Amino acid sequence: MEREHEAAPRELKRALILAAAIIFAAFAAFAAALAETGLFTRLEVGFTAGETESLVYVQPGETAPFDAAELPAGTRLLCWLGPDGAEADTEAALYEDASFTALLGPALAPAMEPWLERDENGFALPDEPVTGAEAARGAAAMFASEVDITALERLDTVSEAQLASALEGFFAPGALDYLDGAEPMTRIEAAGALYTLYMDSLYGEAWGFDAVYRVAAPDLDPMREGAGCLAACLAGEERQYAEGICFIDGYQYRADETGLFIMDEEADGLYYGPDGRYTSGDKELDALVAAALRPICAEYETRGEMLRAAYIYVRDEFDYLRRHYYGVGAEGWQTEEAKTMLATRRGNCYNYAAAFWALARGLGYDAAAVAGTVGWERSLHGWVIMYDEEGERVVYDVELEMAYRYQRGLMDTDLYAMYPADTEWWHYVYGEQYE
Repeated sequence: MEREHEAAPRELKRALILAAAIIFAAFAAFAAALAETGLFTRLEVGFTAGETESLVYVQPGETAPFDAAELPAGTRLLCWLGPDGAEADTEAALYEDASFTALLGPALAPAMEPWLERDENGFALPDEPVTGAEAARGAAAMFASEVDITALERLDTVSEAQLASALEGFFAPGALDYLDGAEPMTRIEAAGALYTLYMDSLYGEAWGFDAVYRVAAPDLDPMREGAGCLAACLAGEERQYAEGICFIDGYQYRADETGLFIMDEEADGLYYGPDGRYTSGDKELDALVAAALRPICAEYETRGEMLRAAYIYVRDEFDYLRRHYYGVGAEGWQTEEAKTMLATRRGNCYNYAAAFWALARGLGYDAAAVAGTVGWERSLHGWVIMYDEEGERVVYDVELEMAYRYQRGLMDTDLYAMYPADTEWWHYVYGEQYE
């Protein structure tokens, strides 16, 4: 009995020791788990935004609560910088104390006000170089408060690289890297760069233009790349023109029943480009024709009056000079001879004919400059023909009228708009294409 009595305390003692060991091991494991999860360990995270500083605590393994940082009024966050000054990864987990500094820029305007003016005709002038003053207005329109962009205002023209330099510090690092061109930007390019930069900064990729395009200016093809951005930047009232042919600054345009210019349409043998303007296909000739027609279109109201004035202009304002001659039915000479006459103001019958031909077409007439012969002796000669509504041929011989009036003194000679009965005495001979 005595041995049994002595064994009981020893068994109890062993049990207590074992229990204590188990409890200690469990506590150690629990403590290790707590240490690993950081229940009793907090990390300090500091935020500096302008003159505002704040401090928060997070558990190891958590991300920094950047949303808790307060930003100064009138600013927007461009990005957070880490202790090393590089852009911070806002999704990274933290395992030690950290501090972040906000890179700030001016707050964006709630809407970008239009900043590019139309000209007096309501044109957008998409391919004209953007001026420094215009680009400065566009840059200022992006922000809710005044910003220092005087560097742009001093420039006559603006390149992509100059625009990016002026906007440095207003956008997140790398946002302007694609603006690196050295050539002067056009109005449509500047509008595309600034409006896209503004919308990307405000909405990210969650913006875009509707699939419905509108003609915001007569010379702006709505299907052209960048047209939507330029339309959004155009100030002033939109101007529309009545249906038919109209003349603006010496150029001929064609409008449809909506009052907007027809895009890419060929009519009456004349080709109209994307802005609805007639083009000969030769920019030099187009410019010369526009310069000659500008005062004529400003003075007269109807096309008939303008055509007669153009004929008199060629008859009276140019001098005869012996030049090239062309065989009966020759083609391909009209454009060059028209440019020569309009540029030098001297030429022979082919130049007179080509100059009037170019002006007539500039006024919307389906004119043709003809190389053939005139008179019973069949002298090589050039003149212009058109056709009336009934398809009857009408002759315009501006050089021959000039010669009879000013070289022979027969001032009553009138060779404008001659019908077949009027031309029999002159005995015009045409090439096969006109027979």
